[in-house]
Amino acid sequence: MMITRIAILGAGTMGIGIAEVAAAHGCHVKLYDIDPSAANQAIKNLSTRLDKRIAKGKITDDDKQSILTNILSVDALDALHDRELVIEAVVEKLSVKQDLFQQLEQICSAQTILASNTSSISITAIATHLQHPQRILGLHFFNPAPIMKLVEVIAGIKTAEVVLDKAVTLVKSWGKVAVKAQSGPGFIVNRVARPFYGEALKMKQEQLADPATIDACLQAAAGFRMGPFALMDLIGIDVNFQVSKTVYHAMFEDPRYRPSLIQSEMVAAGLLGRKSGQGFYHYNQQKTDQSSPYSGTQKDLPKSIQLNESDHPFEQLLSEVRDICQVHSGGLNQVGDTVLFQTVGHCAGTLAQQLKKPVCLVDWSFDYQQAKAVNVCFSEQVIDIDKNHIIAMFQAINKQVVTIDDMPGMINARVLSMLINEAADAVFNGVATAEDVDLAMQYGTNYPQGLLAYAEYIGWQNPASVLTELQQWFGDDRYRLSPYIRRQL
Repeated sequence: MMITRIAILGAGTMGIGIAEVAAAHGCHVKLYDIDPSAANQAIKNLSTRLDKRIAKGKITDDDKQSILTNILSVDALDALHDRELVIEAVVEKLSVKQDLFQQLEQICSAQTILASNTSSISITAIATHLQHPQRILGLHFFNPAPIMKLVEVIAGIKTAEVVLDKAVTLVKSWGKVAVKAQSGPGFIVNRVARPFYGEALKMKQEQLADPATIDACLQAAAGFRMGPFALMDLIGIDVNFQVSKTVYHAMFEDPRYRPSLIQSEMVAAGLLGRKSGQGFYHYNQQKTDQSSPYSGTQKDLPKSIQLNESDHPFEQLLSEVRDICQVHSGGLNQVGDTVLFQTVGHCAGTLAQQLKKPVCLVDWSFDYQQAKAVNVCFSEQVIDIDKNHIIAMFQAINKQVVTIDDMPGMINARVLSMLINEAADAVFNGVATAEDVDLAMQYGTNYPQGLLAYAEYIGWQNPASVLTELQQWFGDDRYRLSPYIRRQL
């Protein structure tokens, strides 16, 4: 039978959000907080938010009344004795959670499922002192819970399979996308997403590009919803830094998860992002003129170009120029004397030496046709007229152009290869299935496509090449190739 009697512990943003989701789907929810006034205030705030949704025509007044009727504030844990499922959403501190679940075990029946909304603490560790650890699991909702589709269903070492199955069935009935994962640092999303921030910070520290340029490449050119620096400012640099440190230490100082000195310095200086008025960007002052990461006015188009006829996504992008200039078929994509390649990790200068031709490299994108920009770099042999013609060619097909210095992996290919490697390693190490990893990254972080599906689409040899080149260039074990990728080659 479907679970209908729920308890939520903690009336913060996540607690009341989960309570709303359950109540909106007919569950009877008891909301408990150590501060009774906090629970009552959370329900009042929810009522106000529901009024705004009514005004926008998203729900009816009957919907609002049904949700509020289904949520009851209680001021004692003993009131939860009749609950079928208890979801804890309190402070992220292991000792607090352990103590709370030990109390609940004395109050609730032996059949009550106990769940934690923790984003990073081991479910196995939380269950350490329980008499029935088989009934505890993680239900990690994402903020805001009523909107975000993903729920990570986390199994501790002793969690019973029947408990996991009941939880999956329940959250799916709430309209959520449920993915199963084994308990481990960061679970799926917070583990796999680390390179999105970590590699961007490393590129900034290397002075490859500034935050605005890196954000433009990853958002406008690659297709991510937000750039990493704007997203860190939104999340809070201190929060993001703490998660990075937690995962790094939990993974026994694996260099793939090494936190950034830049974040450490910014936290020490109180530059925490939007909430402090300044992070990687300024928020409290009026907007000032900042140099754009994009190339300026359009230059003259080339009279003709040479294109390689293939169905590769990069060649499909270049084929759009057929309507704006004369095109000849050939074995290479070429504008003037300059050959164009999609990057596979090598420096443009290295390829130019091998080919004895000037080289322009183009960075990766989830979807070149939908991208608003392209990111390029040139070997030093490329003459100005070829540079201008290449920039003009992309601008003529409605792409902004970002030009960066010549470095291995550029920006998008470097970040995407690291993300693919992390997703692959999560599967290789039994954290989750490939399907669930891709679903988690699409619905938990709004990635345009699952990372493993994208690697399959572009060819596994491409991220393998980028990572191999980065490891040789930097001599850093953070770029070691996952055995899962090696199996695909």
